[in-house]
Amino acid sequence: MAEKKTHEIEAVEFRGQSFDIDKTAFASLKVQTALNLGDKDPRAANEAMNLICCGRVVEYIGRIPDERGEAPDELGCSSEDWQAFTAAVAEAVSAKN
Repeated sequence: MAEKKTHEIEAVEFRGQSFDIDKTAFASLKVQTALNLGDKDPRAANEAMNLICCGRVVEYIGRIPDERGEAPDELGCSSEDWQAFTAAVAEAVSAKN
C-alpha cells in the first residue's frame, strides 16, 4: 500500500492577509482536472478549491477583501475578488515551484 503524501502548506499573502494554501493539492492532476472542468462539474471544482484552501474555502470566501482592502459582507467576497485571489494563489504557488 502506498504511503500518504505529506502535504506542503504555504502561506500566501493576498491584499494584506495571509491564507494557507496546500501546494501538494494544487499540483495534483486530479485537482487541476476538476478545476479545468469546473463549468461542467462545479461541485468537483469547489471541492478541489477546498482541498487547495486546506478545507477552509468557506472561511476564505468570507475573508477575501476587495481591491480597497475592505472586508466582504455577510455573503462573502465578489466573484471578481475570488478570481483575483485564485489567480494570485496560482501565481504564488507556480513561481516557487
